[in-house]
Amino acid sequence: MAEYIEKQSALNAILREPPDAHYPSWYMAKIKMLPAADVAPVVHGRWGTGRFNLETGNYEEQCTRCRNFSKEYGKPYCPNCGAKMDGGEANA
Repeated sequence: MAEYIEKQSALNAILREPPDAHYPSWYMAKIKMLPAADVAPVVHGRWGTGRFNLETGNYEEQCTRCRNFSKEYGKPYCPNCGAKMDGGEANA
C-alpha cells in the first residue's frame, strides 16, 4: 500500500543533512516538483436506527453520518455517502 508524506516533512529531512553530504538544493528542487498526493479524509460513521420499509419489504438501518436508510447496512461503507462504518473517530 502506498505511503503519503508531506512535502514540508521531506524538505525538512533533507535539510537536516550536513550541506556537504548531499546536494540539498537538488533534492529540494526535485521534491518541490512532485505533485501533492490526492487524498481525502476518511469519514467515519456507524449503522444506527433500524426500520422495516413496508414499500420495499426490506429491513433498513440509518447511517449516522448522512442519515439515509439503506438495506445494505451490513457493508463496511455507506452506499450513499461513503462513510466508513466502523464507528471510529468522533463519529462513534
